[in-house]
Amino acid sequence: MYFKSHAARLFEFKGARRGNDVVRVVLLAALNNGYVEGSADYLGLCGQTVRNHLKQQHPSRLLEANIELVAAMKRLGALSKPLILAVDWHDEMYYGSPEVEGVVGTQPKKGSSHAYRFATASVLLHGERLTLATVPMTKEPLVKHVTELLNQTFKLGVKVKLLLFDRGYYSVDLMRHLDSLGVSYVVQLPSRIKGLKGGEDRVYTTRTHKRRRGEQVSFRLVTLKDEGKLFVFATNTNLKPRKIRKLFRKRWGIETSYRMIRKFHAKTTSKLYRLRTLYFYLAVMLYNLWVLLNYKHETGIPVYTLKLHITLSLVLSFLPDLEADHTQDKQPG
Repeated sequence: MYFKSHAARLFEFKGARRGNDVVRVVLLAALNNGYVEGSADYLGLCGQTVRNHLKQQHPSRLLEANIELVAAMKRLGALSKPLILAVDWHDEMYYGSPEVEGVVGTQPKKGSSHAYRFATASVLLHGERLTLATVPMTKEPLVKHVTELLNQTFKLGVKVKLLLFDRGYYSVDLMRHLDSLGVSYVVQLPSRIKGLKGGEDRVYTTRTHKRRRGEQVSFRLVTLKDEGKLFVFATNTNLKPRKIRKLFRKRWGIETSYRMIRKFHAKTTSKLYRLRTLYFYLAVMLYNLWVLLNYKHETGIPVYTLKLHITLSLVLSFLPDLEADHTQDKQPG
């Protein structure tokens, strides 16, 4: 089975006797949005044993496996042209002490104002977003994690044509950094900025407090009205205003990709940051594998159909092992 064989290579259990069974448990939890403990009980394993194995895993192995997945997409003819990437972050809400490693403050949601945060860079392929890069976000400057996303993307051997950012990425340091790299960008700005009206297209230089003139940034400021709303963009491109607006309409699909990624996300109450990161990276990889399989099928494979098929395969593949263990128990001596 492609999902199982690919996912098994993402972990290293150093000769653990039941390493393959741990993979089954983790996949089952991810596919059913359940807890590892429940999946372990269902397959006859000790939940504590599974957790101990997972604590030894390094999330970076999952990112390294993305190179193989992207190579598979390239063999199918995808990702051959320079790409327009959407960069955004995703919050996994956290309910507990805010002093835990990796937890950041965020907008109140579902009874919490704290979360584990992950940034992603994605590209739209046949209506679905392929996540090319992902990185944890803590309290470091935006430049740091955007640079890491770009490094991961370049490592995949793809070319970047344009980066699209939402309002949260408006940063003088970030735009200065992208200019220095020669990377094209479009950042949507808050429409509440005073004095702006539709139809503006001019060079704008920031006047950020506590910065000298040489530390400011200049960019092309574009405003336009659409359906009665004012949209404001900062860019270092020559794209026409309507083209920019059209690109951002497509960019909104990234929210759909986050909802789809969550369909492959295992639950946990653990405070271990490495484990939290591992679960999110695994969800991204399983989602990307689903995008890859859909890319080869014109009609597409519904995610629930695929999850049901894989879940049944995981359970059935475990039955021969149970039968063998049962037979061994009956043998004398």
